[in-house]
Amino acid sequence: MDSHGPVADAQGYQGAPPPPGPDVQGQWPQAVPPPPGGDGTRPRASKQPDPKKRKRLIIAGSVAAGLLVILGVGGFFGYKHLSETTYSPRVQAEEYLQALVDGDVERAMEMAPAGDEKDELDYSLMTNEIYSKATDRISGFEVTNVEVNDDGTADVSVDVKQGDDTESMQLKLSENGTEAVLFKKWKMDAPLGSWSLNYTLDPDASEPAVNGVGIEVPGDGRKLAVLPGEYTFNAPTGTKFVSYGEDEKMSVRLNGQEALMGVGFTPEITDAAREEIKAQTAAHIEKCVASTELIPKGCPNQMDDQDPKNFRNIKWTMTKAPRYDTIEGDPAGPFRVESVDGEFALDCEMKQGDSWERQKGTVELYSLPAEVYILGEELTILFAE
Repeated sequence: MDSHGPVADAQGYQGAPPPPGPDVQGQWPQAVPPPPGGDGTRPRASKQPDPKKRKRLIIAGSVAAGLLVILGVGGFFGYKHLSETTYSPRVQAEEYLQALVDGDVERAMEMAPAGDEKDELDYSLMTNEIYSKATDRISGFEVTNVEVNDDGTADVSVDVKQGDDTESMQLKLSENGTEAVLFKKWKMDAPLGSWSLNYTLDPDASEPAVNGVGIEVPGDGRKLAVLPGEYTFNAPTGTKFVSYGEDEKMSVRLNGQEALMGVGFTPEITDAAREEIKAQTAAHIEKCVASTELIPKGCPNQMDDQDPKNFRNIKWTMTKAPRYDTIEGDPAGPFRVESVDGEFALDCEMKQGDSWERQKGTVELYSLPAEVYILGEELTILFAE
């Protein structure tokens, strides 16, 4: 059986065989007594750090520090990027302008409510149903500059396109709290612009409409708020005797001057009204011709320079029917018409002393004036007496 050779003590000396003496638990006697409280075992030498591990720790620490710097720098640039893109006033401006391009005027008005002029205008036309049917609307835009000011406002410059025209305009925005904790929230301070037009309509007109959509016309004289585009103002429904003409188109341009813009429908008599006036005139003259009076009231066939008591067996005939050169007038109120150039023949007996002798005569009609009244589906003529 192999035996262990001598081992080096803590000082590196070769151990000598133990001196004679009693064996303690089979161990060699200690050359040096253990210190008080020691267990008598040999103390271990302290371990020195491994240079390779130390190098790895230093490298790891440097990488971690570098990552913190990168994250800090990246966070700054990331914040800056998001502030200039996702949370920029540009985004709010583009969303607003895109709503106009899409014909979503209701969304645009939510984003940019009307300002001080709100109570001065009527917004009957500012609906998706009407504006989406307008033609030649805003067709595109390009944001050319975004300037964020120190006072919490922003100016967004845009080129707005309508058909072949492009107009440089500016949108005003201001801060409105925060979103996503760190980023500014923006709101529109005013719409892209303010356009309006006058719309005049006869009080008796019914069923006014724009782009085929019925509207309520303001009765207090307020202008109608509009956006750039071409609108079709449908002629109101008239009556048999009153018309409001044909539909009218109104083009509102980006650079339009609202003071020059207006549309209206005025009542005018129809051809049916003219024919009715002629018919009633003919009926009136027919009644006059059937009269047996020398001076029938309200009739053109009158011998007003004679004493009716000296005439009997009176018979009138019309030898030439009168005519109307023009029949025009405002149906909103009574208007005057005049028929001319008629001729009537008189056959009668005239008293000559104590006898009656047959006489024939001619009466020329130079003018037969009358007033026309139109009320709804009724047309009435009053002839001068």
